[in-house]
Amino acid sequence: MFDDLTGKVAIVTGAGRGIGLAYATALAESGMKVVLSDILDEEGEKAAAELRGKGHDAIYIHADVSDQESVQALARQTAEAFDGIDTLVNNAGIWGDLEFASVFDISAERWDRSFAVNVKGVFQMSVAVAPYMKGRPGAAIINQASTAPYIATPRTADYSAGKAAVITLTKTLAKSFGDLGIRVNAIAPGGIATEASLNKSVNLFADEQIAQQCVKRPGQPSDLIGPLLFLASQASGYMSGQTLVVDGGKTMTA
Repeated sequence: MFDDLTGKVAIVTGAGRGIGLAYATALAESGMKVVLSDILDEEGEKAAAELRGKGHDAIYIHADVSDQESVQALARQTAEAFDGIDTLVNNAGIWGDLEFASVFDISAERWDRSFAVNVKGVFQMSVAVAPYMKGRPGAAIINQASTAPYIATPRTADYSAGKAAVITLTKTLAKSFGDLGIRVNAIAPGGIATEASLNKSVNLFADEQIAQQCVKRPGQPSDLIGPLLFLASQASGYMSGQTLVVDGGKTMTA
């Protein structure tokens, strides 16, 4: 169904582990040439090597999405290695390291760091790759949003506000990049069982949480792969500026 991805080039940020690694693996298995990027060099290098061991075309490039020079280098090195860029998955973000806290206990430093990665990182990466994606058939940017803005939990005000900004930024970039032939959409996962989520001090997958969902089980990284491939491919060729909520039906936004 997604044969149009074969031979194309994708960057996945935050690809060393968790959802980012699942994304990178799925794109590689769909025939794409994949650049895994992260600040976790050991995990990123290992993940890229494992993909190459399975016959996929994958490399790792270190990049901090909050740093403009690092982001520009990632875009340039990817284009040089694979002669262009077709897909960007803005997955890198701060979540697992954020403790649940009252709005009165979130420091300015934490707020700034959260926004630097979760929001500015998406903006900087998108702007950096746009010149290399311009005019390439099927060019697509996929941002990692969240259902947190719809829930508006006060326990992670910085994260929720940042992901709300990503949803709005997705629309803005879609408008800005439309003339370049680049579509921009987002995925908003609910609770997904990753190492970071399972290590939270509050159980996101307790029975009372699952009971609020239409699909009565915890979400898995694999649940996000269908939406990812859909948005990366021409199956969604007439979509831009949209956010797909994938949360087992817990959050109804309409």
